[in-house]
Amino acid sequence: MTTIASIGTGNMGTALIQGILTADASITVRATTNSTASAQRLRTDLPTATVTSLEDDAEANRKAATGADFVFLGVKPWMMAETLRGLADDLDQDSVLVSMAAGVAAADLAKLAPENPIVRIMPNTPSAIGHGVIALAPTAEVTAASVDTLKSLLSGAGLVVDLDESQIPAMTGISGSGVAYFFLLAEAMIAAGVKQGLSEDVARQMVVATADGAGRLLTEKPDPAAQRQAVSSKGGTTLAGLQQFLDSGIFDIAEAAALAAADRSLEMERENSEVING
Repeated sequence: MTTIASIGTGNMGTALIQGILTADASITVRATTNSTASAQRLRTDLPTATVTSLEDDAEANRKAATGADFVFLGVKPWMMAETLRGLADDLDQDSVLVSMAAGVAAADLAKLAPENPIVRIMPNTPSAIGHGVIALAPTAEVTAASVDTLKSLLSGAGLVVDLDESQIPAMTGISGSGVAYFFLLAEAMIAAGVKQGLSEDVARQMVVATADGAGRLLTEKPDPAAQRQAVSSKGGTTLAGLQQFLDSGIFDIAEAAALAAADRSLEMERENSEVING
């Protein structure tokens, strides 16, 4: 039976573990948080997991990680050095470290835990409902069997994409952070409906249902340009609306947003590397 230790289980870690457990409830999960209050909330979100807080037990991280097949590291990037230094001596050499931290390079993680194979992943929050995107970048030390097992676990949370570690910033820009771009567009569309006289509740219902329908269509026919053109009759309402997006430079805006997120990811790698290497 596979055992997962989830160290520092925040929103993203919770989402990922929820997706994994939804696909296979038999997996053993030991999760840790910083405070008693957050542990109480996490027990509600992950009712089958064993949850402990550092506030209640200073050895919680070490106890959770001992003997685990996969140790998911969900702490904030700037906490990674302190957390791993506290764990390294107690990790089984066969335990695979799975880092969810944006902006912490595998080479720097290896300096903190030199005896363990390392995988970097980058999930997004829809992983909680099985519709996430998870980039997976193992180092050379990770066995093929471990990679296959990890892929199987993560597939319960969504689409798993094999990437080279150098490609993770690009994934962060369009998918890791990209979920929020869709949310922002939904906010803007709701606000536009309200300005035209709809109630906020009705506008929200319509926009949410429209997003859901568009996503389902795109899943079945994954060609966004073709789907857009299919509903854009010459001289029609849709084309009139789309022209506003195009005239405002939506492609340039999307590229700039993705690049800004990717650049920030690389900047964080440099910052965190300085911390780790002293």
